[in-house]
Amino acid sequence: MRTIDVHLEVPFAISRHVRTEKRLVLVELDEGRRISRGEASPDPYFGDTPESLERDVRAALELIPLDPADLGTLRTRLDERFPHGGAAACALDILGHDRAAQALGVSLRAFLGLASADAPPTSFTIGIADPDVMIERAAAAGARGFRVLKVKLGAGVDAVAVIRGVRERFTGAIRVDPNGAWTVDEAPTRIAEISPYGIEFVEQPVDPRDIDGLRTVRERSEVPIVADEAAVRTSDLDGLAGACDGINVKLQKCGGIAEARAMIERAHQLGLRVMLGCRAAETSVGIAAAAHLAPAVEWADLDGNLLIVDDPFIAVPVEHGRFVFSDRPGLGVIARA
Repeated sequence: MRTIDVHLEVPFAISRHVRTEKRLVLVELDEGRRISRGEASPDPYFGDTPESLERDVRAALELIPLDPADLGTLRTRLDERFPHGGAAACALDILGHDRAAQALGVSLRAFLGLASADAPPTSFTIGIADPDVMIERAAAAGARGFRVLKVKLGAGVDAVAVIRGVRERFTGAIRVDPNGAWTVDEAPTRIAEISPYGIEFVEQPVDPRDIDGLRTVRERSEVPIVADEAAVRTSDLDGLAGACDGINVKLQKCGGIAEARAMIERAHQLGLRVMLGCRAAETSVGIAAAAHLAPAVEWADLDGNLLIVDDPFIAVPVEHGRFVFSDRPGLGVIARA
């Protein structure tokens, strides 16, 4: 197990903070014939620090079963140790799935039964900055072939100026994400002001603790509403039915692939669409785990490795906004030379 520091290509700002670098926790199991990997990416919103994750992952290494195929035991042990999911559980769950697929000599996508399905294109995220800067970054992403953008907004951002300017330079799908910064009273007006510019959906417009407020916003919005921080685990989903149109499932948030699959299944049963998301900085280890699962969902926002300049791995490249899968076993991770 080790920690690594990764650096954002440009300062990445959302409504809660600005980030230029991040320390991640990598866990690697070398069994001679294979190296299995997992990753934990901290998020202060959920109380994570690199130190707490390193401590939690190290203490839970003993939970990994001897048999690579015994993912049921791994999930039971992780749920007992980490009942609220989170990044430490995610690191070990990803490692377990990588190990199980490698032991069978198949890609994780095939191991999950998704090899024949297409993954949705990933969005590229535009963090909060001066409107002119955001517009230029959006245009640059379009020039790189991305056909979906996620644009971060906040309480002090001129949303109309930003979205109008982005739409003038970008013809693809636009999603917006205030990260809970808007009030219930103002959110419907803000959404109505930007909806003429072709918004695909608004993600977590209000405080994630206010489910009734989220329901109110959805009732007043012509644009679909997606819950992120309000949808952590499967147990949250029944309460969100009717309060939103979809959810953002993040492996680092829910605790890994096993819980993510359960969330996807339950969300679809409830008539909710699903986006697989990520944290602002992840390596190709964490992103590959979600990318292999992406054929099971409607939307993808898996650009955490594309936002950093020093990803130490290669796994599932993105070309023109689309994942390019290999047949390498497991996650398909290769360490950069």
